[in-house]
Amino acid sequence: MSYSLNTYPWHNSTWDKFVTARAQNHLPHALLIAGSDGTGKLDFAKRIATALLCTSPVNNEACQKCKSCKTYQADANPDFMSIELLKDKQQIAVDQIRKLSDFISYTRSYNAYRVILLNPVERMNNNASNSLLKSLEEPASNTIIILVASNLSKILPTIKSRCQILTLPNPTKTQALSWMQQQQHSNTTNPEELLEMANGQPLTALTLSEDDVKSRVELAQDLLAICTYQQPVTDIAKKWEKYDQSAILNWQIVWSEKSIKNSILQKNKEKKKSEIATILEKLDKHIATQQHWQLYQQLITQKQYIHTSVNSLMFLENMLLLWLQASQ
Repeated sequence: MSYSLNTYPWHNSTWDKFVTARAQNHLPHALLIAGSDGTGKLDFAKRIATALLCTSPVNNEACQKCKSCKTYQADANPDFMSIELLKDKQQIAVDQIRKLSDFISYTRSYNAYRVILLNPVERMNNNASNSLLKSLEEPASNTIIILVASNLSKILPTIKSRCQILTLPNPTKTQALSWMQQQQHSNTTNPEELLEMANGQPLTALTLSEDDVKSRVELAQDLLAICTYQQPVTDIAKKWEKYDQSAILNWQIVWSEKSIKNSILQKNKEKKKSEIATILEKLDKHIATQQHWQLYQQLITQKQYIHTSVNSLMFLENMLLLWLQASQ
């Protein structure tokens, strides 16, 4: 795990809660950091982890100079353990969580906390979740488990009940734009347009490349082709099979949600639009507002099949068929 202390202005109020709890010796044995993708949850979790591991914190932050901080930077801190998805795996397995149990039994090396960082917690399989629950039920002294999650509904209630939940807020549009304008980015697309494509998530917006923008425009065009019977679903599905299915689904969810909001707010039709917004406006004409509500719910439901063994081509066909059905 690379060393990172990225901080963001929309984290300030949540960070203050952590600092206050620590100052009052009210830190729980397990913290659950929750929030939307693209808003810096993992960076926030690392910030807490390094602050807890540091033996000489400065203004509640890791000093980055003590032996504990230096070994963390070298991915060699004996008091820190990171559990994440292994390469080419869709779920965190029980064997990974069992190593956590062994780690907790070790003697600490420095005069600070022992810290475990688990991300993303909602990607544990059932056996892994049950194994983690045992560790949460029998907390070790001076040990804090930090869980990171985007979807609290996919986490066992018994796990949530044994954690203190810190929910990171989404940044305001002003905060997000101001932060993006301060960053170095090679994409020539307007920051406001990138932010719109990323559904207001600045970290996601900053990762968008020119090719990403072109891909989203192309997918919007393909959806329009499906709804206007210019291209069959099977052909479009084969075309997109090689792309990240989770990203493709998320784009569609964002577009459907935006269409519903636009219909309610009756946004100014004269406002200058991006290429993708123009395509989506044409797409909206083929789908009634009430159908968009149903489409949105159906797309959300598709999320449960993303990290399963469902055939990718079948998954794409079923997902794209939802647009065709909504347009009829």
